[in-house]
Amino acid sequence: MESAPEIVERLERNLMSLGVYVERHAREPGTIHVEYETAAAGLTTGDLGNVCSELREAHEAGWEPRDCRFWVFDTDGGFVGRWVVRAGWLRALDRGNLSETDFSTLVLSAREPADDPPAAVPAFGDEGQ
Repeated sequence: MESAPEIVERLERNLMSLGVYVERHAREPGTIHVEYETAAAGLTTGDLGNVCSELREAHEAGWEPRDCRFWVFDTDGGFVGRWVVRAGWLRALDRGNLSETDFSTLVLSAREPADDPPAAVPAFGDEGQ
């Protein structure tokens, strides 16, 4: 079973060749925060899909999902937005209680692009409303 640091290492190792560069991470009860830099322009569906695929494969390999909040930066360090994958979504997908389409819709609806990227980084814990 993978721990929080192991899941972050997995993301770092497997996503680098796809233009997603994990920079830092932090944990709080039930949530893993991951900061990454992307070679793509903004919060692209390609990056989100690649990250979600890694999370799903890790879950299939025994990782107990946690909520994952991703903070996204461009290659110049400008903040472009954030997004989340809820642990319950991964569990529901695994049990067949959530379709692939519904999972994707939830992930895409959880995107919070910066107002005018690159933007100032929101304070840690500022979840936006």
